[in-house]
Amino acid sequence: MDFDFPSMDDPRRADVRAWLEKNPKPTPRQLLESGYEVPHWPKPYGLGADPELQLIISQELDRAGVHRNGNLLSATNLGPSLMTHGTPAAKERFLEKMLMGEERWAQMMSEPDAGSDLAALRTSAVRDGDEYVVNGVKIWSNGGAADFGCVIVRTDPHAAKHAGLSVLIIDLKGPGVTARPIYNMNQDPSDFKALFYEVFFDNVRVPVSNLIGQEGDGWRLTQQMLQSERMMILERQAKPTARDLAPSLKAIGRLNEPGVRDEAARLYIEGEMIRLMNLRAMSDQLNAKRPGPEAAAIKMIGAPHDQRLLDFAKKLQGQAGMVAGESPFPGLEDAFGEATWDACFWDSPTLTLRAGSQELMRNVIGERVLGLPRELDPSAKGDWTENLRALGKAA
Repeated sequence: MDFDFPSMDDPRRADVRAWLEKNPKPTPRQLLESGYEVPHWPKPYGLGADPELQLIISQELDRAGVHRNGNLLSATNLGPSLMTHGTPAAKERFLEKMLMGEERWAQMMSEPDAGSDLAALRTSAVRDGDEYVVNGVKIWSNGGAADFGCVIVRTDPHAAKHAGLSVLIIDLKGPGVTARPIYNMNQDPSDFKALFYEVFFDNVRVPVSNLIGQEGDGWRLTQQMLQSERMMILERQAKPTARDLAPSLKAIGRLNEPGVRDEAARLYIEGEMIRLMNLRAMSDQLNAKRPGPEAAAIKMIGAPHDQRLLDFAKKLQGQAGMVAGESPFPGLEDAFGEATWDACFWDSPTLTLRAGSQELMRNVIGERVLGLPRELDPSAKGDWTENLRALGKAA
C-alpha cells in the first residue's frame, strides 16, 4: 500500500480549489451541499470519496482556512451509526443539523460501575407505549455541553448481559436530565467549562423513533463506535509527535547527546510504525470495511508510545518547561503552541484507559487474533437481573 499523501499538483485538487475560489468563506449549508463536510459519506450528505480524495479535500480546506462545522465524533462515530441504523424519522430530524454544527452531540457509554466492563451498565430504558422511560447515570462524556446524546441503555434486564442493550438518542436539554461537571487537572483555571460530566437520567421519556438499530443490538453498535474512536484518538487528534520533536531537538543541539539521540531515534521509529498502521486502518475504515481488532492493536501500542514521548519531551524541556511563555522547542509554536505539549502531558495518563484499557485491548487481541479462550465472566450468560442478585448486587 502506498502511504504517501497525494502530491500538491494532483489534478483532483483543481476542482476543490476552484470551488474554494468561488466560496472562500463557505456557509455550513454550502459545505454540506458540496459534500465537503463529510466526503466519505454516501450521497446526499457526502461524495462517497475514496481515502485519497478525502485527504485531498481535508488538506485543501485546511490550506484555505476553512473549518468544518460538525465534530469528529459526529462524522466518524455517531453520524454513520445513525445514518446506517437510525429510523427515517431520526435521520431526517438529526443528521443535517448534526453535520452543520447546529446541534452538539455526545457519546454516552461509561457508568460509575461500568467502565472497563461496559456491558455491566445499569441505565435502564423501559418501554411505555411509544416511548422509553430512562433512569440511570452516565459518566466521562461531554453530555453536559451537548444537545443530544447517543446513549447505550439496558432495554431487557432479563436477557444475557450483552444481549439486553440498545442505543437511544436522548435530548440532553430535556426534563429529567441533570449534568454535574467534572474538572481536570490539565484545564486552565480561568476556563470554567468542564470537559467531562456525570449525567443523571430521572424518568426521562424518549420516543421509540429515537432507537438506533434494533432492541438488543446495542453491544454490536457500541463496539463499532469504540473501534472508530480508538483510531480517532490516536490518529485524527491534533497533537505533537516524535516527527515534530526530532527536528526541534536538532535545532537546540540536544541530538548531540548520545542518550537523547538514542531515545529520540527509538521514539521516531516507533512513531512511524504506528503512523503507517493507522493509515492502513484508516484506509479500511474509510472504505467502509468493518472495524476489526487492528484498532485494538494500534491503541495498545500507540497509547504507551504517546506517554513515553510526552514524558521524554517534558523532561527535555527542563526549567523552561515550567515557565509560562517560554518556548523550549523552536519551530513548534506555530503548529501547536507550547501549551500543547503541557496539555498533552497532563492528559497522557488517560491514554491507556479511555476507549478501552490496555487489559481490554490485550483481551481483544488474545481472543480475536490469537484464538485464545475468552476471559471467564460468571455474569455473561443467563438472566442479567438474576446474575446480579446472585452476585449480591442490586439491578
